[in-house]
Amino acid sequence: MNVADDSWRKLLFDDLLRGVRLRSSVYFRPEFGAPWGIRIADHGTAFHIVSYGKCLLQLKGVETPVSLSAGDFVVVTRGDAHILRDASSTPAVDIFGLAKSCTPDRNAVFRAGGKGAITRLVCGGMQFESGTNPLLAFLPPLLHIKGIEEGAVAWLRLTTEHILSELDGGRPGAAEVVNRLADILFIQALRAYFDENADIAEAGWLAAVRDQQIGRALALLHGHLHQPWTVDSLAHHLAVSRSAFAAKFRELVGEPPLHYLTRLRINAAAVRLRSTDDKLSVIAKATGYESVAAFVKSFKRHMGTTPGDYRQVRSAARPV
Repeated sequence: MNVADDSWRKLLFDDLLRGVRLRSSVYFRPEFGAPWGIRIADHGTAFHIVSYGKCLLQLKGVETPVSLSAGDFVVVTRGDAHILRDASSTPAVDIFGLAKSCTPDRNAVFRAGGKGAITRLVCGGMQFESGTNPLLAFLPPLLHIKGIEEGAVAWLRLTTEHILSELDGGRPGAAEVVNRLADILFIQALRAYFDENADIAEAGWLAAVRDQQIGRALALLHGHLHQPWTVDSLAHHLAVSRSAFAAKFRELVGEPPLHYLTRLRINAAAVRLRSTDDKLSVIAKATGYESVAAFVKSFKRHMGTTPGDYRQVRSAARPV
C-alpha cells in the first residue's frame, strides 16, 4: 500500500457507509403552539425534522441546549433521553402520552400546546439492523445538519421536502418511501459529518483514520476481512513494532485491533445473512472464520442468537 496515496481513506469511508442498514419509521407529526415542551425517553436512535418554526433540543447530561430552525435535521444517535421545547423554562411532557391524548388529522398531524408561535416537527426512530456496526462506537451523541444557513446543503432541503410531500400526499406506499428517505437523510448526515471532521478530529475513529499507520490498518481490516489477521501480521504490514501498534490502535480507536476486527466480521456476516441465501460455510469463510462452528460460536456470543435464527427472523421481517 502506497503511504503517499490517501485513496484508501475514501475506500474506508465507502465500506463503512455501505454497511449501514437501518429500519426507520415516522412516529409523530406534531404541530405545537408556544408554550410547549415534549420529553423523549431512551427509545433508541431518534431523528427530528423541523419543518416550520424553531425550538430548543436539550440532551440529557448536556447543559447547553441546541437551537433548531426550520429545515434542520437532527439525529440523537445513541438514543439518549432528550427534550424539545419552545423555551428553556417550559415544562415538558412525555411525547408518547401526549400523542395518545390527541386526535391526529388525515395526514397524521396532531396539535398541542398554547396559542403562541407555531413549530411543526417530524419525529421518528432508527434502528441499526446490526448492533455491531462500527458507527455506534464513534458517532457523536447528536448529529445536527442545519438547513437554512448560508450555503446549506441542497440534499437536505430536497429530501426533507420529498418526505413532507409524501406524508401530505397520502399515496399508496408513502410510509415505506418516507422510511427509505429517512435512511438516506441519515447516510447523508454521516457524509456531512465525515467531511466536516475528518481533518480536525483529535480523538476517536476519525482521528484514527487520519493517522497514517492506524488509518492504513483500518483499511486493511475493512478491505480484507477474510485474512487471518493477528496483531503481529498487522504490525508487520505497517513496518512498526507490535507493542507500539497495539497501544496506538487502542488509544485512537478505543479497543484492541482484534476486538475491532471481530465486530467488523460479525457485522459483515449479518449483512450477508439478511440479504443473501449464501450457505453458512460460505459466509464463515468470507468473514475470516476457519470453520462454521467457530463462526456460529462467535456470532451467537456477539448477537445473542445463532446465524440461522438471525436469518430466519430478518427474512420474515423483510418487506415483500
